[in-house]
Amino acid sequence: MNVSDIMAEKVFSLGLEDTVSKALKDMYDNNINQLPVTDTEGKYVGMIFAKAFLNLNAQPSSKLKHFTVKTPVLSPNDTVEKCTQLIVTTGNRALPVVERAGLVGIVSETDVALTANFGHAKVDEVMSGAIVIEEISTLANALSKMRRYNISRLPIIKANGLLAGIINALEIARILSAPRERMGKASRGVSSTTHPRDTSVRELMRRVESVERGTSLNSLIDDFKKNEEIVVVGDKRPIGIVTPRDALEITLPKKRSPSIHVAHIEGEARSTIQEHLSRFLKKIQGKLEDVQSVIVYADKHKSRKYSVRARLITAKRVIDAQAVGYDPLSAVKELISKLDRRIRSEHSQKVREKHHARGLDKRFAKAME
Repeated sequence: MNVSDIMAEKVFSLGLEDTVSKALKDMYDNNINQLPVTDTEGKYVGMIFAKAFLNLNAQPSSKLKHFTVKTPVLSPNDTVEKCTQLIVTTGNRALPVVERAGLVGIVSETDVALTANFGHAKVDEVMSGAIVIEEISTLANALSKMRRYNISRLPIIKANGLLAGIINALEIARILSAPRERMGKASRGVSSTTHPRDTSVRELMRRVESVERGTSLNSLIDDFKKNEEIVVVGDKRPIGIVTPRDALEITLPKKRSPSIHVAHIEGEARSTIQEHLSRFLKKIQGKLEDVQSVIVYADKHKSRKYSVRARLITAKRVIDAQAVGYDPLSAVKELISKLDRRIRSEHSQKVREKHHARGLDKRFAKAME
């Protein structure tokens, strides 16, 4: 199957001189988190992302040329396998399809996931841990949490910990960028007399799809058509999140040695992160079986801080962690420290379970004598 078989040919795109305000309106109206940008001749020049507007405190009147990011491109004849590889390793939710420099389509992570067969895989094997926020928290707190953990969505919980809804980067960016005098009923109850940052997330949250642990990934394919994420719950409390891209990670070709993919950042910072993660993988050999890959999403913020988020993928599960630092080195060291603690904890638990099982076997054998 080729990209031309699954791409959307009706593509929303904007120009370099269009504004952030227009971009966010188009994104929100069409429920998409990224848009391709073309020049005056219709040639593809890059992509804009809703989350980037949050990280850089974009003004509504700012031109898109200041936020456009170059991305890999696909051709109509590329295979779906190549498309999957690029979506997973770059961290982009969608990629442009270009022919003779002109934009002819776009392929999203959902488009690709709808073609996949995940076999017997369960949501537990691919989900990221859920970072949540209480419904009485403000929009400012939600924004701060998203920036700190380099994530695009937050499940919202009630006072008793039960799942209430969800909020994402696109919704927050749209609210914060809207002119104050135009806000009101159109902004889901955000009053023009209240600063948007002081609004509770309860007033802005939307309904969210949830499933129990142990749910088959294949059973979620239809849900991905309408939802950009699925929240995994236990006793109605959020414990994880699964996106189409998370699910696609397990479809990548298996390699003899673990691969490291660093997205969103280039140059010396990228090399620093790769170098330290490579050392870490050698260090944990034997403690964690069948590590297939590590995918890191790193972003530099206006505050000059770096936020990094990693997904360490094994044959049976995903171990995820987030960290923040004032430079790539401190950020990746903190990230590795968190991954190491989780791996050590799981390894110790396995050892204890083995010792316990051996003890039971010995007592059973003695009782049978």
